[in-house]
Amino acid sequence: MASERFSFPRAELRGRMARGAIVNGSFLMLAEGIVVIQQVVVARLLTTAQVGLYGIVSVTVITLLTLKQVGIDEQYVQQDEHDQELAFQRAFTIDLVLGGIFAVLLVILAPVVAVAYGDWALAPLMLALAYLPIAFALQAPSWIFLRRMDFVRQRIVQSAAPIATFVATLALLLAGLEVWALVLGALLGNVVSAAVAARISPYPLKLRFHGASAKVYARFSWPIMLAAVAGLVIRQGQVFAFDAHLGLAGAGFITLAVTLTRYVDRADQIVTTTIYPAICAVTGRKEVMTELFMKSNRVTAMWALPFGAGLALFAPDLVHYVLGDKWEPAVILLQIMGITGAVHQLGFNWTAFYRAVGVSTPQAVYALAAALAFVAVPLPLLFISGIDGFAWGMFAVMVAAWGTRAYYIKKLLPDVRLTALAVRALIPTVVASGVVLLARLAEGERSLGVAIAEVVLFTGAFALTTWIRERPLLLEMIGYLRGRAGTAAPAPGLAP
Repeated sequence: MASERFSFPRAELRGRMARGAIVNGSFLMLAEGIVVIQQVVVARLLTTAQVGLYGIVSVTVITLLTLKQVGIDEQYVQQDEHDQELAFQRAFTIDLVLGGIFAVLLVILAPVVAVAYGDWALAPLMLALAYLPIAFALQAPSWIFLRRMDFVRQRIVQSAAPIATFVATLALLLAGLEVWALVLGALLGNVVSAAVAARISPYPLKLRFHGASAKVYARFSWPIMLAAVAGLVIRQGQVFAFDAHLGLAGAGFITLAVTLTRYVDRADQIVTTTIYPAICAVTGRKEVMTELFMKSNRVTAMWALPFGAGLALFAPDLVHYVLGDKWEPAVILLQIMGITGAVHQLGFNWTAFYRAVGVSTPQAVYALAAALAFVAVPLPLLFISGIDGFAWGMFAVMVAAWGTRAYYIKKLLPDVRLTALAVRALIPTVVASGVVLLARLAEGERSLGVAIAEVVLFTGAFALTTWIRERPLLLEMIGYLRGRAGTAAPAPGLAP
């Protein structure tokens, strides 16, 4: 028998999540891998100042886009209206109106940003990206597939943009368009993605404004908007501070660090996206929510922690052998932001569990705590001790975020042991890192071959330790992928 939310029987929910994790994980490897490769190519072909110029514009635009992402998609996934086509069109209308407002805001801010940074080359770049809020709204059909847990079609929509952007950007870079290749490449990529979304959408993209629905979305969204403002303080503040202290090259350093370390964040987002519809379906069963929280974070740790540790271990080699020595001042930034970003992922998806029960205020409190820590510690240290001081100061932001997160997790899911989860997740990464550090004691002269051998050693040690410690969880996931029960007993609400 199918559930009231899904078109498949409730007994298939676990299998859907397991297969969704594979689909979404594959998308992560494809889409974010393309982004990282693109950033490496850009860093190699453009100067630090050119990357910094685009970094200022992109951080400003992306920050405003984050302000626009106020949970409309999540509220749509959560709702259970009888007429789903009408519910989607109402949500799409609200998102498109917001997109138009933010597009106008970007146009207005273009000269303001240029004056603030003292470089009028920023204004036309921002104007050229002002379409993005509307382009993202036109990709709203992916929400429908998320709610249905139809992850393949969802990712078809979402993978179109990075693939098309990469191809177009690379061609334009080779054509000599320099920083404008990044802007025009993004334009072409998002046009392709919007076209794909409209083509495969099960519902037509009609405008259906509904005042009562708008009020519901507003009540749900204002804390998420406040959290996004706090994120703006961090993202825009660090780029502005690096530019003020070190010039465009400094803005380029922080842009590179943020772009590469975002790979860690995306792992959590992919897993959270996979399980969010399931969380919404089982909000009345705390034991099931606790199981989803623990297992999703263990899976996320298998990706986020080794990536962050690997960046810390191999950032000097990445700069020396791949990016070029012009990025040498950013090494410590890459290393520490890799570590803090990875540890930051432990328990990071707690906000999805609150949003699934219709409560979004804790997310705002959490974001404000992180923003205050950012303003109080790493920002002043940048001007006192330079890049190294800023990098070490980011640990304070991580501590503030971790403390706030632990409080709210305990309040919603009292059976979660966050410290035990962190220790369990860290062991394979610590073992793999230790093996590499021990190997370095016996090494002679550093070379590219030695660095590659260490990467293989790190990967192998991590994979082996993870298999030993997480074998039951991995076998359970494999079992669901094969269409049979895993090794763990089924939890109520997720099985027949």
